Amino acid sequence: MTSRRVTPAVVAALMAASASAMEDRFWDYYTPYPSNFVGSDEWWRGDAALGDWWGTRNWLDKDKGVEFSGTYTTDLAGNPSGGMKQGFTYTDNIAFGVKLDLEKLVGWRGASFTIAATDRNGDSLSQDFIGNQFTVQQIYGGQTVILTDLFLTQRFWNDKAEIKAGRFSAGDDFASSPLYWLYMNNGIDGNPQSLPVNASFSAYPWAGWAARLRVEPSPDWNAMFGLYQVSGRTFARNLNGLNMAFDPTDGLMFVGQAGWTPEFFKSRVKRVPTEREEAEELGEPDSDLHGMPGHYWFGGYYSTWSLYSQFGSDQAAANAYGFYWHGDQMVYQESPGSDQGLILWTAFVLSPQENIAKLPFQWNSGVVYQGLLPGRDNDSAVFGLAYGNFSSNYGRAGLAHDGDAASYEMALEWGYRIQFNRFFYVQPDVQYIIQPGGTGSIPDAFVLGAQIGLTF
Repeated sequence: MTSRRVTPAVVAALMAASASAMEDRFWDYYTPYPSNFVGSDEWWRGDAALGDWWGTRNWLDKDKGVEFSGTYTTDLAGNPSGGMKQGFTYTDNIAFGVKLDLEKLVGWRGASFTIAATDRNGDSLSQDFIGNQFTVQQIYGGQTVILTDLFLTQRFWNDKAEIKAGRFSAGDDFASSPLYWLYMNNGIDGNPQSLPVNASFSAYPWAGWAARLRVEPSPDWNAMFGLYQVSGRTFARNLNGLNMAFDPTDGLMFVGQAGWTPEFFKSRVKRVPTEREEAEELGEPDSDLHGMPGHYWFGGYYSTWSLYSQFGSDQAAANAYGFYWHGDQMVYQESPGSDQGLILWTAFVLSPQENIAKLPFQWNSGVVYQGLLPGRDNDSAVFGLAYGNFSSNYGRAGLAHDGDAASYEMALEWGYRIQFNRFFYVQPDVQYIIQPGGTGSIPDAFVLGAQIGLTF
C-alpha cells in the first residue's frame, strides 16, 4: 500500500506519483505545428510523456476544467543474500484518472469531482523470498484493477477550508508526507505501515466511504478531521474497490490531525515570474519572504469496528485506537529560497492494544538531499530507516516464521532518484533488512533494486 501524492524541495522528484494540475504553456493551442511532438525540446520539458496532445490537453484542463492524469511505476528488486531464499521479482502500478473542475464546467464555485483507478501486477520479493514485514516494494498489494477514488471536493471560507466526500482512503490525507513517497520500502512509503496493519486504517489503493474536512486558518497552521468506513471487505481484492454497500457489521474510524508548517530564518527572495507573467511581459514580480520550511503534525484515530481479530483467540475485539507524530525540517539551504538542500525527518506510531495491533510501536526516520551533485538540482539522495516492535501477543501466539517468538524488524534504505525531467525518473535502490519477520531465524537480507516512474 502506498500513497501517491510536497514540499517545494521535492516537487520535481515526485512528478511520476503526483496528479497535480498542468502548468501554463508558452505555445498556443492553435499553433499549426506539433511543438510538443515526441522528441522535441518542448515535449522533453513538458509535464507528461504523452505530451500536450498538440494543445488539446492544455485547452481541456485550463479552459474546460477536464484534467487527465496517468502514471506508471515499477519496483524491481532481488536479494543476492539473506532471506528465506534468493530471488528476483518485479511489481508495477498503472494509475489513471480524471479530475473535473465543476466551476469551469457548470459554474459550481470551488467544487471538483475526481475518479481514478489503478492496475497492479507482479510478485512480492518480501512475501516470496525474504519473509519480512516491511516489504521492500511499496507498490505491491492488491494486484488487480481497483477503483481507488470517487469523490467530490468543495472549497469555502476563501479557500481556507475544504470538504471531501465519497470513496477514498484515510492514508491519502492523514499521516502522509511527500517525503515518504521518495522511498521504495513500504514501511515508509505512503504511510507508516503499522497504521493499516494494526487497525484497518485504509491506505492506497484501498478505498471506502469517507468524508474529510481540512481547515487552514493561516499559512502556518492546519487541521483535519475525517470519518472512514471500516469493513472486512475493504481489502478484498476480488471486489475491485466496487464494494459500495454498507453492512450492519461495518464500523467507523474517526481520524484527527493538527499540523504546523513554519519557515525558519526567512529572507526576502525575488519571486519567480509565472509563465503567464513572462508571456504577457507584466514586469518584474514582487519579492517574497522565504525560509527553511518544516512540517510537524500530531494525529490520532479511534475505530468503532467490533470485528478485530485477536492474536491467540477465536474471539473478536471491539474498537481500536492509536496515535502518530511526524516532523520534517530543512536544516540546510544552498541559497535563500532554493529548493536544493538537506531535510531531516522522523515519524512515530503508537498503537497500545497488543491483543490486536501487530506492530504496537513503529519509528521511521530519514534524510533527503535535493541537488546533492553539481548540475543535478532536481535529483534526490535519500536514506531511510523503519523500525517496528512486534506485539508480545502476536509472538506468543506463534504466528511468526516457524512459530518462533518475534521481537523487532528494521529496514534500512539508500536511494538516489535521477530526475531526468518532469515526467521520468529512475531510482537505483539498496536495502538491508535486519531480523526479517522479527524472529532472528531468517538471515538478514541484502536487497538491490530500482524504482522507475513515468507520468503520461
